[in-house]
Amino acid sequence: MKKVLIILSLIITMQLFNATAFSEISKNKYYDERIYCRAKIIAIEKRRIDEGAAQLTETKVHLKILDGAFKNQKKTAIFKGEDELPKEMFYTEGDIVFIGISSVGSDDPVEYISLYDVDNSNGIIILTALLCISIIIVGRIKGFFSLIALIITVLLVFVILIPLTLKGYPPLPIAVVISLLSIIITLPVIAGLRLKTLAAILGASSGIILASLLAVIFAWFMHLSGIVTTDMLTVFYASNIDINLRGLALSGMIIAALGAIMDVCISIASSTAEIFRANPKITQRAAFRSVLTVGTDILGSMVNTLILAYVGSSLSLILLISIRFEPSMPFWMIFNYNPVLSEIVKSVVGSIGMFMSIPITALLAVKLYHRKNRTHREESA
Repeated sequence: MKKVLIILSLIITMQLFNATAFSEISKNKYYDERIYCRAKIIAIEKRRIDEGAAQLTETKVHLKILDGAFKNQKKTAIFKGEDELPKEMFYTEGDIVFIGISSVGSDDPVEYISLYDVDNSNGIIILTALLCISIIIVGRIKGFFSLIALIITVLLVFVILIPLTLKGYPPLPIAVVISLLSIIITLPVIAGLRLKTLAAILGASSGIILASLLAVIFAWFMHLSGIVTTDMLTVFYASNIDINLRGLALSGMIIAALGAIMDVCISIASSTAEIFRANPKITQRAAFRSVLTVGTDILGSMVNTLILAYVGSSLSLILLISIRFEPSMPFWMIFNYNPVLSEIVKSVVGSIGMFMSIPITALLAVKLYHRKNRTHREESA
């Protein structure tokens, strides 16, 4: 049954991908007439130039095209500007980079070359392979199912959330629906079609809904703008549709908390199943107390995991705070800085959703297993 569920889930997600994502690409309004390919940097030349009162640096990057329509041709990209970037951020000779070539004009077209990121495709493949191998070696069949569940969740985000957001639909309700779909699909893939899975699904769904409500309430109450990062600002200026940036920020909060909430709920449901298997005659009160004891231990470690994950992803923001704010500024002014406030709301909302899903899952799991054992005893009698 589990294999059938996996196959059906993959078929549904791939059909959605074909019907939605590919159609979005064909209707893309942001399409730029540009040829993309890979090139090798064979030489870099720099020289100082004077333009009025300013001294700028002219950088010539000599390239050899590796694929596409211009394969084996040599081209040169020229840039003028201040040379103040850290050395680690600039290209070096021998790098393989992605470039875009565009032409302007019809009679005597001028060719422009844009340099993008260094090609790290091999590194990505190796890291992904190491991740898959480690998960399968340690988790074996459950590890394999966890990978399938992760793929399904990622597809839901890219197939449903992104295309519908780009069409102008509010992202937060879509993110909630995606989270619920991810819970309903992935937990059975990981744990099978069992009673504990049902309890985990119900508990995790309640945690996501509660976290979503809290996110909406506090975003409105605290006047979160949604423009909390440079990426959000770029989305605001680059898109030609009215994207709800506040909803997009809140959607990120919900999806960020999804994994932790599912993890906690399946752990609580599995603990309940083991308690009733060890002592089928245990009372609901005693079972609930035992499960909450397990949940308290899980809670302590998951709080550290969730909060430290948010802090680790915001180190640059912490440095910005240290640079931007002066000691004479009011203490609460730091916490009311919109990017900081957003991270606080994200951490608290995700944590509360995870906290509250523990007793809800425990209560539901105890009820379900107690009813199952009582029915079994009545049938045996």
